[in-house]
Amino acid sequence: MKKKILFLSLILFLIPYVKVNAASVNYSTHVQNIGWQDYVKDDEMSGTSGLALRLEGIIIKLSDLEYEGGIEYSTHVQNVGWMDYVSDGDLSGTTGRALRLEGIKIRLTGELADHYNIFYQVHVQNVGWMNYVSNDELAGTTGRALRLEGIRIKLVSKDDSNSEPHTISDIEEPTIPEIESQETVSIKYASSVQNMGWQDYVSDGELSGTSYQAKYIDQIKIKVNKGNLNGDVQYKTFNYKTGWSDYVSDDSISGISKQQIEAVKIKLTGELSEQYDVYYRVHVSNIGWMAWTYNDLPTGTNGCLERVEGIQILLTKKGTSNIDTDGESYREIASTIKYSSHVSNIGWQDYVDEGEMSGTTGRALRIEAIKIKLDTKLPGSIKYQTYIAKRGWSEENMDDEISGTTGLARNIEAIKIKLDGDISNYFDIYYRTHNSCVGWVSWAKNGEISGSLYSDTRVEAIEIKLVRKNTSFDGDTSKPYVTGHWSSDGKKYYDYFENPVTGFRLIDGVKYYFNQEGILYGTDVMKAVDVSSWQYHINWDLIKANEDVDKAIIRVGWGTSYADECGLDSEYDYNIQNIQRLGIPYDVYIYAYAETEAAAIKEADFMINNLQRYNVPKDTYIWYDAELDIPFDIYKTVIPIFVNRMKEAGYNNVGVYSSVVRLDTAWGNLNDPTIRSYPIWVAQYYRKNQYDGEYKIWQFQSDGQIDGIDGNVDVNMYKK
Repeated sequence: MKKKILFLSLILFLIPYVKVNAASVNYSTHVQNIGWQDYVKDDEMSGTSGLALRLEGIIIKLSDLEYEGGIEYSTHVQNVGWMDYVSDGDLSGTTGRALRLEGIKIRLTGELADHYNIFYQVHVQNVGWMNYVSNDELAGTTGRALRLEGIRIKLVSKDDSNSEPHTISDIEEPTIPEIESQETVSIKYASSVQNMGWQDYVSDGELSGTSYQAKYIDQIKIKVNKGNLNGDVQYKTFNYKTGWSDYVSDDSISGISKQQIEAVKIKLTGELSEQYDVYYRVHVSNIGWMAWTYNDLPTGTNGCLERVEGIQILLTKKGTSNIDTDGESYREIASTIKYSSHVSNIGWQDYVDEGEMSGTTGRALRIEAIKIKLDTKLPGSIKYQTYIAKRGWSEENMDDEISGTTGLARNIEAIKIKLDGDISNYFDIYYRTHNSCVGWVSWAKNGEISGSLYSDTRVEAIEIKLVRKNTSFDGDTSKPYVTGHWSSDGKKYYDYFENPVTGFRLIDGVKYYFNQEGILYGTDVMKAVDVSSWQYHINWDLIKANEDVDKAIIRVGWGTSYADECGLDSEYDYNIQNIQRLGIPYDVYIYAYAETEAAAIKEADFMINNLQRYNVPKDTYIWYDAELDIPFDIYKTVIPIFVNRMKEAGYNNVGVYSSVVRLDTAWGNLNDPTIRSYPIWVAQYYRKNQYDGEYKIWQFQSDGQIDGIDGNVDVNMYKK
């Protein structure tokens, strides 16, 4: 049988005989995730190639010197630039700082430099092995943010007639295993190459595409001359945008124009597959030639964003192949997601992987905060929001930031998660929560709500998954969250369990107030507390962090019945300083005693002076607390005097506080058209407010409990 011989070898430059040098160069590199490697010498490689690991530091030293002199070297370091030259065994670069080497210059000194050249070459990210340079020339790059991954260094005597080092030709070229000739069965294939178009067909192990030219293959065609055998060749391609294609056969095109192929599978069918094996390998950017594989096994990469640049394909009769398939033929880095929950009574849990549960079930423990991060090489990020009890939707967080609260005993009730950037074009994100009294809700995806809204149920656990687009997802997506509903007359809101809600409620971003019977009393309102020296040294920082209280009404002091001095509330300075520091909205009030015109003016001037001390804005609401058994005619006189005096000083929002009995009944000592025309802050506790006029604030509770305030406090519904 006629044979054709295909050579399996590295294509190297033939280098003439070189005189053995007496001097030797020894070097060691510090490599990302590895640390210091053992010393190598005289043109051996230090570092790595194909592993995407940066060089971070290097030590070089000489031995067996026959001349005086030494070696000096400088490295260009990420975020640092060129470092000062060091010599003979000193470190250049860094360790422990995760900074890449980007360039290096090496030179000899003294008499040694008269007799030797120093040659060196580096393996550079996205480039591969660069040509040798010598004697203080730059090897590598600067200003391109490309890491050095490997290095070779050697001394060459100047006495040698040929002292040039190897060139880029030393890099592995496509080699073809030696196989037995097939007279009637053969395979041909062609590639479409970036910016070059379709190449001519090649056959039986020849290179199609390129190597070390940074050009991707976007489409391939394969065909067989199968003689009298039935069957065909089938093949499919992969890229991260579309995933694996369907199989095509016999000279059909696989791949998408202008989208890089990243992996390939090839197989035979019919009698052809019974008598022959198909072997193939690909050349991949930043890796080089992958190991040979065969018969529908994948070769290339998945999830690495590396391009196929060249391909070789062979047919061999079964049982006759001597092709070496040891080594890495396929590298897959999955895009995955990790997440961690902060759980009541536990704290932060360890991160779990995609699809696993974070949190707890059956223990009545709430999730209070969550962190989510992507592990992927695809460009993009993950963004998420949590619905926090009494607060509503948080701001959007991303990429392992904390969403929720810690240390405030506040439930997360729902969550929204989405992908952003290029990764969102190729993956969907699915997630579901386990809520108290509800259990697991259905799966939500891509920014939908998961959990419970307006129903007082806490998230106790969560699961999250990444799913490639255009692939099926077998989880139930019918009901990703539960919520309540309004009554037909719009006066009540029922939660998921058909209970009427009470108190302050955020519903669809609007804060409502429902009384103890669930009847709606206020829409788009604020929760306010009024405070005085009865609440000693309030923890305003905690109130701010909780975001439960929307506004404070602080007492400045009390007035006088005559011309005596008014009294300053002992907590006024403390309260207003902290409120202003934290940016908490506030009103102010005076507990009034005035029964004469002079006393009313005295109370107004007292307020003006103490407001001006803290530059209280002129549009702040000023409240006149009138709750004494002062005769009707006196109140009818002194209150307008106080109001007008404040307005003369520029404070136009001046109102009156008192009970519904005083303001609204026939015998009430404040039931006067002029007084009722001012902004009204009315007090009536428990179920309802029976004041029949317009009012700004309803004080409905005197025994409220607020985190940050010791003891009872008045709570108010404040209309915006």
